[in-house]
Amino acid sequence: MEFVELLMLTIAVLLIIFKPEKEKWAWWLTVAGWAVVAFMYVGHVSTGILGVLNL
Repeated sequence: MEFVELLMLTIAVLLIIFKPEKEKWAWWLTVAGWAVVAFMYVGHVSTGILGVLNL
């Protein structure tokens, strides 16, 4: 899952570099990456959701 988040952030940076008019897409990719990381953290620290999985 970390790879997916890093891939989304890489695409966002490449969008900003090569297509600055797509800045809104890059921002939403960044927010989505943060949401993925936050979900993984909350899911991992709470034992009821994903505590026993090795992500």
